[in-house]
Amino acid sequence: MNHLDTDRAPLFIAFEGLDGSGKSTCARLVAERLGAVFMTTPSPEVRAYRDDLIASFDGCQEACQLFYLSTVFAASQTIRTHLAAGRSVVIDRYFLSTQAYAAFRGSRLTIDSVESLLVPAHATVYLEAPLAVRRERLRQRGTSHADRETLAEAADAALRTEHVRRAYLDVVGRFITVDTSAADPDALAEQVVAELRSIGWRAA
Repeated sequence: MNHLDTDRAPLFIAFEGLDGSGKSTCARLVAERLGAVFMTTPSPEVRAYRDDLIASFDGCQEACQLFYLSTVFAASQTIRTHLAAGRSVVIDRYFLSTQAYAAFRGSRLTIDSVESLLVPAHATVYLEAPLAVRRERLRQRGTSHADRETLAEAADAALRTEHVRRAYLDVVGRFITVDTSAADPDALAEQVVAELRSIGWRAA
């Protein structure tokens, strides 16, 4: 297995994409190939009580947004520690999706400027999959309520727009779009590693 060249500075890569894009699987595989720490937002510990906490907000999307942002800020602090110790990090969802989903769900908080307080990614890999592909993948794995709300054509379009229109933010780093509709997970991971090599990072 190829790993990141240890003579180079550590790398921070964020993975973003709509539900069913293959994001989580690809992020894990890329972390393995880079010899990087794999993280998620929310963390596994927070996921254990997330649903009950979100339900307690009684539909207040601003509260939901602030909750998810708190997990991003906590992750940023951990990422800073890993990078300072020379460890690369790959994270499954970061600031971009937090803000995109909040806007899609109707939050009235326009606070993209807080991104300046976060550790910026060297690159954000945005995984694209057509709606029909996402629907089939989610059907096979089983869908949650959160998944289902993204599967209407209007929702799919709105979420894509909310992600892409924030691609310029400093916290995003270099924005790399990868089509996941055809390749298998291992091939996609190799494609992403190749993209990272093209922007100055290479596997040892």
